[in-house]
Amino acid sequence: MTTVARVARGGWDVESASTPIAKRARIEQVETNVDAPTTPEMLFDSALELRHESGVALRFEAEDALREWVKLGLPAIEVAAAKTWRRSHVERFGDAAEYDWTFTTPYGGTVTTTSDSNRQPPTWELTDRRIDRAMLTERDPILMYDELTLYESELDDNGVAHLGLKVRVMPKCWFVLLRFWLRVDGVLIRLFETRFFCDFTEVDRTGAVVVVRETQRREETWDALHARGAPCDPTQFPDADQAASVLLAAGGPVDIVTHALTIAP
Repeated sequence: MTTVARVARGGWDVESASTPIAKRARIEQVETNVDAPTTPEMLFDSALELRHESGVALRFEAEDALREWVKLGLPAIEVAAAKTWRRSHVERFGDAAEYDWTFTTPYGGTVTTTSDSNRQPPTWELTDRRIDRAMLTERDPILMYDELTLYESELDDNGVAHLGLKVRVMPKCWFVLLRFWLRVDGVLIRLFETRFFCDFTEVDRTGAVVVVRETQRREETWDALHARGAPCDPTQFPDADQAASVLLAAGGPVDIVTHALTIAP
């Protein structure tokens, strides 16, 4: 059963759809569409779309995220059971068994235009703008909140990979947190967090609105975490929230990039 949440505010129509795990026919369709040998065992057709009155839309879905995973093409991570894993997957996928089985994606959403708009989608540009975190902490009522899982894998019992998001709409702004997090037991922790923010009250002299996208990427090997005194028991990393907390406390390197999407009226 699909559950839909929707709210209109500040020139935006925000709609989320939460679905059960996709059926085999849909999974095979996605594999064909993204040209992948396989997909995460838990794949969802859940999606979030934020449509602006100008006709520009920002969409989040598993298929586009997996398309970015294929394009990134990271090398396969070696695990203790790598030989056994590779042998079993070669039998199924042949030469394609060397794919990145962690499903790591740099996905940052899909910018489109609605079918009745003849304009070209705007593009993300590097910016010095920042997300207004003070506005996010104001005690304004939450008009809409949802959490979606786009895909998840237990990595053949070697850990977990998960892509999900949270969306919040308030009277003066909306905020989306998109997270890919990975735990390969005994090897590494990886966390890609992408935050999206739009302030309805900020419009330039041309009437354009701006969406700010902040991407933070953290990655630590098990050995590096251990050397910093951080916990290395897989049970200490049950979800993205806990992984983020541990990685932040460990004080390791972080890569931060901020972009802006300017939407003309």
